[in-house]
Amino acid sequence: MLNTAGLRLDQAPPITVPFAFFLAAPPFAVAAGLWLTWAGDAALASRWTPQTLALTHLIALGFLTQILCGALLQLLPVLAGAPVPRVIAVGRTAQALLTTGTVLLCAGLAQGSGVPLTGGALGVAAGLALLGATVALALTRSRGVADTRLAMALGLSALAITVALGLVLVAALQGCVHLTGFPDWVDLHLSWSLLGWAGLLIMGVGYQVVPMFHVTPPYPAWLRAAAVPLAAGGLVAGSVLTLTGQGAQANWALGLAGVCFAAFAVTTLDRQRRRDRPILDTTLLHWRSAMVCALAAAVLWLVGGRAETIGVLLLVGVGVGLPSGMLFKIMPFLSWFHLQHRQLAARRFDLRIPHMHGFVPEARARLQFWLHLGALGLLVAATIAPGHGLTRPAGVALAAATGYLGVLLGQCYLRYRAIARRF
Repeated sequence: MLNTAGLRLDQAPPITVPFAFFLAAPPFAVAAGLWLTWAGDAALASRWTPQTLALTHLIALGFLTQILCGALLQLLPVLAGAPVPRVIAVGRTAQALLTTGTVLLCAGLAQGSGVPLTGGALGVAAGLALLGATVALALTRSRGVADTRLAMALGLSALAITVALGLVLVAALQGCVHLTGFPDWVDLHLSWSLLGWAGLLIMGVGYQVVPMFHVTPPYPAWLRAAAVPLAAGGLVAGSVLTLTGQGAQANWALGLAGVCFAAFAVTTLDRQRRRDRPILDTTLLHWRSAMVCALAAAVLWLVGGRAETIGVLLLVGVGVGLPSGMLFKIMPFLSWFHLQHRQLAARRFDLRIPHMHGFVPEARARLQFWLHLGALGLLVAATIAPGHGLTRPAGVALAAATGYLGVLLGQCYLRYRAIARRF
C-alpha cells in the first residue's frame, strides 16, 4: 500500500492539467530516437554537432521539462499545500509556448537557422517564465515540508538561470554578443539544467515519494538538510568562476553539485534496499537504474570519461528512465484518486473502480523497462565506440521504448475517461 500520510490530496489540480504535460512528453523522446536513426553516428560523435544539440534539447526540453512542469503543478499543492493560481489557464498557455518553442528551437539548432532558433528560444523562455512565476507565487504561500519546499524554490531558481543562460548562448550563436570561453558557458548551462533544475527537484520530490511509493525508511536528516543547499552553492560558485574566466576551477565547483546528487543516489539505493514492501515493481527498477546511471556518470566525470557517454547516462539513464518509472505510479494513482472522488460525489457505489495496476498493467510496464534498458545500453555503447554503426539501432530502440511508454500512458488516460463518463 502507498503511504499517503501528510499529503493534501484534496488540493490537487484537475487531472487534465498534469496529464497534458505527461502525455506530450513521449512523442518528443520518440522524435529524438527517430532523429538518431536518421542522423547516424554524427549525432553521438561529438557534443558540439548540430545533430547532438538538437537531440539534447528534444530530450531535455521536450521530454524531461514537460514532465517536470506537470509534476510541479500536481505536486506543489499536494506536497507543499500550495495550489497554483489559475492552474488550468497557466498550464495550457505555458505548455503551448513550451511545446512550440521546443520544436522551433530544435529545428533551429539542427539547421543552424537564425529565425527558428531565436523564435524557439523566446517561446520556451516565455512558457517557462509564466509557469515559473506562477509556481513561485504559490510557493510563497506554502506550508509543506521545509526541505521539499526549499528544493522546489531552488529548482525554480535554477530553471530561471538555465533559461537566462540559454538565451545568452543563443544570442552568442547569432553573433549578437561575444562570450569568452564559450564551452565553459555551455557547461554552465548544462549544469544548471541537469543538476539544478532537474537534480534539485528530483532530490526534493524524492524525499517524499520514495518513502511513500516504496515504503522505505525516511531519508537521513543530514542529507535532507545539506544536499540541496550544497548543490545549489556549488552551482553558484561555478557560475562566479565562469564569469571571472576561471573555467577549470569552475568545473570543480560544479562538481560539488554532482557529488551531492551522487550522495542522494547512494542513499536512495540504500533506502530502497531496506524497504518494508518486498515487491520489486517497475517503478523501483527505473529508480534503481537511474541512480546507478547517476553514479556511473559521476565516476566517469572524475576519471575524465567521454562527455557524450556522461550525457547519455544523465539525459537518457536518469532524465528519461526515472520520470518513466514515476509516471507508472503517478498516472494510475491520480486516475484512481479522481475516480474515487467522482464515485463519492455521485454516490455510485455500484460501479467498480480498477486498482492501480488496472490502469497500467505491471507486465506491460516491465516490458517497457526492458526496452528502455536495451536502448540505454545501445546508446552508451555507441558513445564508447563511435563510428561502429550502433547509433541507428540505438535510435530505433529509444523510439520503441518511449513510444511504448506513450502507448501505456495513453491507455491509462483513456481508461480513466471511459470510467469517468459513467458517473
